Amino acid sequence: MPTWPTAFMVVTVMRGSPDDVRGLWEWARGHRPPYPASRDGAMDRLRAALRGLRLASQPGPVARGETDARLAQEERDLPGILEDWEQARELIEHLGAPAERFRPLWEQARHSALSGPALLSPREDGEGARVE
Repeated sequence: MPTWPTAFMVVTVMRGSPDDVRGLWEWARGHRPPYPASRDGAMDRLRAALRGLRLASQPGPVARGETDARLAQEERDLPGILEDWEQARELIEHLGAPAERFRPLWEQARHSALSGPALLSPREDGEGARVE
């Protein structure tokens, strides 16, 4: 496992954002961040992890365009990912990562999103139950 300065340099050379990879690097070293204090913190961690996975996946040019388009769509539709673990799992596996390792991060973001009703579908009550 490279040191953070080395990882930072490699990510920068690859034209990635070190912020997107920092959480993945910490996880690989066994560090698990504490539960985020804010809704924005949890959402930012999930977004950064998805972008970091995209950078780490390094697909070929054709797949890269497809992956970039899908990730951009998923970023716009983050509420859908937070409502449904299967959607999140599918995206994470599409990026080449074992989804279950990212489930706690998804759960933190989902839990944080429940504190802000604007992130939930108008047909869901926050516990997964449909509201008529």
